[in-house]
Amino acid sequence: MRINSSIQQLGSLKCRTIDSLDEGSTPELLVVLNHGFGASGDDLADFGPMLIDSSRLIQSCVRFVFPEAPIDLSPLGMAGGRAWWPINMAKLAEINQTRDYDQLMLLEPPGMREAEERLFETVTAAMSFSELDETRLILGGFSQGAMVSTNLVLTRNLQPALLTLFSGTLLNREHWQTLAAAHSGCDVLQSHGRQDFVLPFAPAVELQNMLAGSGFNVEFVEFNGPHTIPMNVLQRFLLRIEHRIERNRAVK
Repeated sequence: MRINSSIQQLGSLKCRTIDSLDEGSTPELLVVLNHGFGASGDDLADFGPMLIDSSRLIQSCVRFVFPEAPIDLSPLGMAGGRAWWPINMAKLAEINQTRDYDQLMLLEPPGMREAEERLFETVTAAMSFSELDETRLILGGFSQGAMVSTNLVLTRNLQPALLTLFSGTLLNREHWQTLAAAHSGCDVLQSHGRQDFVLPFAPAVELQNMLAGSGFNVEFVEFNGPHTIPMNVLQRFLLRIEHRIERNRAVK
């Protein structure tokens, strides 16, 4: 099996693109996954070959795109690390210690709007490159990558085939609630660890409730574990991708 992997500029962000398609062919489904704070642009890229190798259906028609966040954290001593916006880690630790989660959920981080704008440019360019629209898009990410994906879907009233939120959280609560109420909703796969000491479990449940209460179809996978993406969640993600491909083919 051949894996095609390349680095290219899509919109304003550098991206790793991975698929197993024949040269010149177009995908049936586009999966855009955004990494978390402090990780490299390739942090989630191993998921591409893993999912392709695990499913003939995915191998046949899915293209994966892994954008690199715009902020370089190397000057802060995090060599190779990237961020969508700056995070005050000491403040986050204090919120976890005091359990004053309103401080987190009411926050609109400086730089979040700019990150959303740049990701929107990149997602738009990736869809154009793949000759697909948002109905053939799975968008999401891990941690901060999940947050920027949520903000993009709500802000732009985007309706992807699936919004995937691995260990994300609720931010800017009142504004997101207003946007979610005006959104017609979409399918969501959300996961979170009960022992997550980076982004606590309770605000993730608040995010689930906010989205579900606004008409989003949320599948919430909770697990015993920390700030991570466990194998059972990846297996569920694989099944959701396959299901979307089958649904798309059934309506042709």
